[in-house]
Amino acid sequence: MFRLLIADDEQFIRKGIISILKKNLTEEIQCIEAANGQEALEKARETALNLIITDISMPGCDGLEFIRQIREENKTIPVVILSGYDNFEYAQRAIRLGVSEYIMKPIKKQEFITLIQEYIDDIRKQKARTIQELNRKMENDRIMERLKHDFLLGLLKCPSSAEAERYLIQLKELGMEFESKLYICAVIEYKVREDNQDYMDFAAKNILDEYLNLEAENERIINVTYDKGQIVTIFEGCNQLSLQESKKKLIRKAASLIKKYCKTEVYAGIGDVAYDFIHLHTSLRHALLAADFKLYGHGDIVMVYDEIEKESVVKAPNLVKYMKPVENINIFHILEEMQKILNQGENKQVINTLKKEYEDIQEYISLQLIRHQTGKDGELSAYTPLARCWDFSEVKRELKERIELLQQSLNKGNQGNTQLSKMILQYVDEHITEELDLNLIADKFNRTPGYISTIFKRHTEGGFNTYLTNERIKIAKKLIGDSSIPIQEISELSGFSNSKYFSVVFKKMTGESPREYRARHIR
Repeated sequence: MFRLLIADDEQFIRKGIISILKKNLTEEIQCIEAANGQEALEKARETALNLIITDISMPGCDGLEFIRQIREENKTIPVVILSGYDNFEYAQRAIRLGVSEYIMKPIKKQEFITLIQEYIDDIRKQKARTIQELNRKMENDRIMERLKHDFLLGLLKCPSSAEAERYLIQLKELGMEFESKLYICAVIEYKVREDNQDYMDFAAKNILDEYLNLEAENERIINVTYDKGQIVTIFEGCNQLSLQESKKKLIRKAASLIKKYCKTEVYAGIGDVAYDFIHLHTSLRHALLAADFKLYGHGDIVMVYDEIEKESVVKAPNLVKYMKPVENINIFHILEEMQKILNQGENKQVINTLKKEYEDIQEYISLQLIRHQTGKDGELSAYTPLARCWDFSEVKRELKERIELLQQSLNKGNQGNTQLSKMILQYVDEHITEELDLNLIADKFNRTPGYISTIFKRHTEGGFNTYLTNERIKIAKKLIGDSSIPIQEISELSGFSNSKYFSVVFKKMTGESPREYRARHIR
C-alpha cells in the first residue's frame, strides 16, 4: 500500500484530490490529510510516506517552509507542490528544495492523475530494485560467510604449510587476516539427533558467539561449525599461560550454557598452543583427542590436552581375529577385551588403541555386510565413529548392535540363498529337455554364471553339466523302454541336440549303446 500526504488548508480541495486519486489510480493508496504546514510536518515525522502533495500557501507554516524542514531532517520523500501563484521566485525556491513537480491550480484532472500514477510506478520500481539489491547483498554476504567457513575448515584440516598459506591468502582476500600470534583450538561437542541437528548447530553456535565474544576482552575469537554436533573455537592471544588457563574457564562456562539451554550432553577438548595460524591443525587434532576422553565418564566436561597423563605401553589385542567365523562371534568376549583396553589407564595411547580396535572391527563388519549384499552401495555399512559415542556404554552398545546386524544379515542371506537354490534347481528340472546353459540361467535369475555354477556344485554331485547329463540320461532310459519311439527321436526328447553325441554319452554312462540297452531290457 502507498501512503500519500495531502496538505492543503482548503478541506474541499483535499477531499477532491483524495476522491480523484482513489477512483483513478491502479494502486491501493492510503491518504493522510493535513490542514497546514505544521500539521503536515508532524504527520510526515510519524508516518512512513511515499509521496507528499502540498499546497504552497498555508497559514502558520507554508508549503515551502514545511518542505525545507523535511529536507533538513534528511527525508528524501518526493514532493508535488500545488500553487495558485505563477511566481518565479516560489518556483526557484521549490527547485532548490528538491521539489519533484510544481503544478499550477486549477488542476487538470487527467494530467494530475497521470503524473501521480507515474510517481507511484517509479516508487514501486525503486522498491523492487531496493529489495533486489538487498537480496543480492544478503546472498553475497551468505556466499562470503560460506567461503570464509570453508577456507577456515580447510586451514584447520590441512597439515601442509604450503596449502595452509594458500588458505590464509584466500581468507585475507575476504577480509579475514591473521597476525603472527599464539593461537589455541577448542572443540565443543554436543549430542545431536538426526531430527534436531540443524537446530542444535544453530543454537550452540549462537550461544558461543554471544558468550565468548562478550567475555573476550578485545581478543579475537572465531567459532566454526566443524561437523554435526561439533564447533571449533579458535582463540587468539599473546600469552601462553593466559591462553590455557583463562580459556579453560571460558570453555567450561560456554559448554555449561549449551548444556543448560539446549538440554543436551556437552563435552569440550582444548588443544595445545599453536605458535602461528599455519600450525593450528595440530592444536585442533589434539583438541579432538582430548574430547575423546568423555568416554571415561568423569564429572568434568572439559579436558585439556596438556593435562592428559603421559603415554604408557598399551596392550593391543587385535580384536578382529575374534570376529571369525562370523557365525560364532563371541560378542561378550570382544566387549570384555575392549573394556580391558580402557582400564589400562587414562592417557592418549589408551584412547588411540581403543579407537583403532573399534574402527578395525567396524570396518570388518562393514566389509562383511557389503559382501552379504545388505543394502545398496554399502548403505547399511555406515557406523557411528568412536568420537560420537558419549560414554563407554555407548561404545559397547554400538558394537553389539552392529555385530548382531551382521549375524542377522548372514542368516537372512543364507535363507535367501537356500530359497534361490531351490528355485534354480526346480527351473532346470522343469526345462531339462530344452536348451540350457549357465549364461541362460544366470540371465533368468539375475545372477552371474559363476554364482549358478557354485549353487550346482553345492547342491548336486559334480556340478551343472554333470547334473544336466545325468538327468537327461534318466529320461532317455525311460523313453527307450517304449519300443515305438525311434532311438533318434529319444535323443531329441531327452534334451540332446545331436544323436551321435547322445549315443556316445549314453554308452559312457551305461556301458551299452541305446540299441543294446533296448534289446537287453525289452523282451
